[in-house]
Amino acid sequence: MPLLAAVLVVMSAAGLKAAENRNYVEGQVLVKFKSAVSIAAAQGFASAHSATLRQTYSELSRRHGAVVGLLRSANRTTAELIAALQNQPAIDLVEPDYIRQTSDLRPPDDERFAQLWGLHNLGQSVNGSSGLTSADIEFLRAWGLARPTSSRPIVAVIDTGVAVYHPDLIGNVWTNASEIPENGSDDDGNGIVDDAIGYNFVTGSSDPSDAGVHGTHVAGTIAAKGQNHLGVIGVAFRSQIMALKTSDDGNGLPDSAIIGATDYCTMMKLRGTNIVAINASFGGPGYSTLMRDAIQAAGDAGIIYCAAAGNSATNNDISLTYPASYRLSNMIVVAASGQYDNLAGFSNYGATTVDLAAPGVNTLSTFPVDQAGTVASLQLSNATYAAGDFEYSGTTTGLTATIHACGLGYPGDFPPEVVDNIALIQRGEIYFADKVANAMAAGARAVIIYNNVPGGIINGTLGFPNGWIPTIWITQSDGQALSNAAPIVGTVMNRPDPAQIYRFLNGTSMATPHVAGAVAFAAMNFPNETVPQRMARILQNVTPIPAFSGFLATGGRLNLARTVDTDENELPDWWESDYFNLTNGASPAADPDHDGATNLAEWRAGTNPTNRESVLKLTTIKGSNSLSVSWPSAEGRFYRLVSAPNASTGFTEILRTNIAATPPLNVEGNLLPDLAPARFLRLEIEP
Repeated sequence: MPLLAAVLVVMSAAGLKAAENRNYVEGQVLVKFKSAVSIAAAQGFASAHSATLRQTYSELSRRHGAVVGLLRSANRTTAELIAALQNQPAIDLVEPDYIRQTSDLRPPDDERFAQLWGLHNLGQSVNGSSGLTSADIEFLRAWGLARPTSSRPIVAVIDTGVAVYHPDLIGNVWTNASEIPENGSDDDGNGIVDDAIGYNFVTGSSDPSDAGVHGTHVAGTIAAKGQNHLGVIGVAFRSQIMALKTSDDGNGLPDSAIIGATDYCTMMKLRGTNIVAINASFGGPGYSTLMRDAIQAAGDAGIIYCAAAGNSATNNDISLTYPASYRLSNMIVVAASGQYDNLAGFSNYGATTVDLAAPGVNTLSTFPVDQAGTVASLQLSNATYAAGDFEYSGTTTGLTATIHACGLGYPGDFPPEVVDNIALIQRGEIYFADKVANAMAAGARAVIIYNNVPGGIINGTLGFPNGWIPTIWITQSDGQALSNAAPIVGTVMNRPDPAQIYRFLNGTSMATPHVAGAVAFAAMNFPNETVPQRMARILQNVTPIPAFSGFLATGGRLNLARTVDTDENELPDWWESDYFNLTNGASPAADPDHDGATNLAEWRAGTNPTNRESVLKLTTIKGSNSLSVSWPSAEGRFYRLVSAPNASTGFTEILRTNIAATPPLNVEGNLLPDLAPARFLRLEIEP
């Protein structure tokens, strides 16, 4: 096994010195001290070896009864650190801080539900490729069988970050109710300051914004908001995303940050936060004992770890990649399938090491707003100026304030009146990012930059995500005219372009969040199941695909519907358990309470199959010149009222349709005009 041999070599100092393409963070190592070494002693030890103990991992330290942390040196290489530390009596383990790579292929780059073939495949053409009908995870059937619940399980996305203010994610991002944002304090006492909407484990800051695009795309597949007339929908669209950023360049993820984020998940789970899964759409060579320990600790706390198999088209049974190849009891390893239920050409596989496949080709999902295109404009009472956007700029659907001329944007160029107003700045001399940073420091709410040569500003960028205020450009001539007219009231608009905040990507990275979403869906329907039970629910109920036999451990592709209806009798397992104490297998045709409605009819109506009085029936309410009807209703159901002049001739007249349930009772009034002359009335459940 050549890659295993390479891993063993790279674990030695000599192997590290010889490596031409380093896949670890230079100058830092992960260490586990002996149990007798205190934190203070560990700090002193690090100092004595020209290093600092930059970070410790609380849950791993508690688990091992020893200090576990990250050492960094400003003047020693990783190889030198390992050579100096590995035989020290105070050290139990030292290893490189390996860098993992995201598992997507780049590019290509519910209005748009029809393009989510992995959720609902009708053979439609998506991104130029057609598919095979039903080669999908049966999303629609699964959600038709879902338990009505307010539970919102959490999936931690350990990745490049998440664009938490994306309009299709913002309502589904986990927030730490015990932490006050941006007050510089650890309000909940968990050892992390300002972790109100996630955390950045690379820089140790509170902002989990995406350093690239990968984490945002993953997050959308898991939990993009559903039924909001916008973009896409997540596999578990009622769940929440915990945004844990572990990359500063949008691609590489150092083990130190991954371990820190995993350790955080374990700690928060033990503190009562309902984290059910970690999505790990990354991988690379290099075995890390401490990463393996962190994943196992998460599993012991009750968290399933979903890992991407990798995109090298190799056999993971032979060529190892991590974290997928740790093969721990709480791990599900995911390959990518295509629109024809084929194994994607780039996907890794493994008859014993890769569990199942999920859709991972032509996957449409959320894209960071600050990196997508926007529609920009500038309006004054008497004029509208053509405008353009800057990459990473903040957005606004319309910000009206007074525009003040602010020179070239140096700190001394901003008048006091610019506070809470708009800064107009000429291009030149200093970077766009510096101009906007200075404007923000001066208190401006938006920035207009005008060109210093004729025409517009091409490919303007603020360089990186930084919580920038809305920033647009206008032409040189328009800027000069506006500068002469300032101060003047205007409206800056820089709204996201709906066509550009969703993109197609390929990879096992895109397949893995389908499975992480399935874990959250299973947790919502079966909240009391253990990790082994929940994993079995997913892995034992795949759709068998003959082409996957011998390539994947289950030989199948994710089937979301079978996780909730394992015997496919159209009665969800949780419903059979609630009413009959069965894990599955109740007869759909039986009528145990003898009320004339079968179990299947009772399930569809949302009534109690063991209570004769609980049945879908109409009650009339008569007024002096009115008629209303009422009936018991259940969450998520839709109804229609039909009529007939004679019950024996069939109910062919539709009175009202697509009536949404308003549990526990629906009432429809003012029916007399619809029913003259006399009619028979029937209530039906919409399909």
